[in-house]
Amino acid sequence: MEVILIGKTDYAGKIAETLPTSSFIEIEEKIFPDGEVCPRLLITKENQLRGSHAIIAMQLNSDQPKNQYLISLIWTIYNVKRYNPSKISCILPYHLYSRQDRESRTGEPISSYYLAFTFEAAGINSFVTFNSHTHGKLDINQFFTKSQAYDLSAIPLLGKALKSHLSSPEDSICLAPDEGALLLAKQAAEAMNTPNFSAIQKHRDPETGNISQKLGEVPFEIKGNSVVIIDDLVSSGKTMIGAAQIAKDHGAKEVVFAYVHAVHSASGLLEMQKVNPTLILTTDTIKTNFSSLSKISIIPLIATWIKQNS
Repeated sequence: MEVILIGKTDYAGKIAETLPTSSFIEIEEKIFPDGEVCPRLLITKENQLRGSHAIIAMQLNSDQPKNQYLISLIWTIYNVKRYNPSKISCILPYHLYSRQDRESRTGEPISSYYLAFTFEAAGINSFVTFNSHTHGKLDINQFFTKSQAYDLSAIPLLGKALKSHLSSPEDSICLAPDEGALLLAKQAAEAMNTPNFSAIQKHRDPETGNISQKLGEVPFEIKGNSVVIIDDLVSSGKTMIGAAQIAKDHGAKEVVFAYVHAVHSASGLLEMQKVNPTLILTTDTIKTNFSSLSKISIIPLIATWIKQNS
């Protein structure tokens, strides 16, 4: 079955370049003055997609309104379906709405489920994302009923990259900013060949929303060692900053931030820089133009998935 990548040249096009037997169809996106989107498939012939494995891979731009991006993606899935491929896969590098996976307060939408239903209604057969916020807590396939979902992890990729940045990676400490990210700290530690990983204890006041953090008992010495604060995504950056300050208070030689999704704004990144991390490492699940970020690409991981599932 022919594999056809669909998206923008600087992302889907690059994925196609790593797969010699695949081809690429670019999306030309027009945005009308009132905000409506019109993503056009630049197909060269009417039957170009017929019988193929069509893989839609659209990267979110940090400057782009998230809901505009989603509508463009959904319209693209529907549009691709019209041209009769045998299979449609949707690669959503950053799983939008994955934090809305339960009803925390009566009347709230369970948006993760609604988005999955929408993708399936549009016609997908497979859904691929990286480090959904449910990672390690809920099986992402709970959201999908008609398609197969894959929640891949870019944490080992970050861990391997960190080995070249740290003077003694085997003595370094991977610290999650809260207990929910402990699995991520473990994955990073394994990739760095260090046994040292743990999580900061975090408490959120249900009335005020204020957050407090503290370090519990740990079986290693922080003083004089490098500490990597690891998480799936960073939005405001407050828990990362709190964890970094705790590590510094315990005598850490240096603090490094590593996370998969750079959801934060420029002002959020500026606040994180105030604790003087020696490195801020992330991936290209979201397109950003922040010069202070070091980025590694997940495109090789996407290409591997395609080879295994086409």
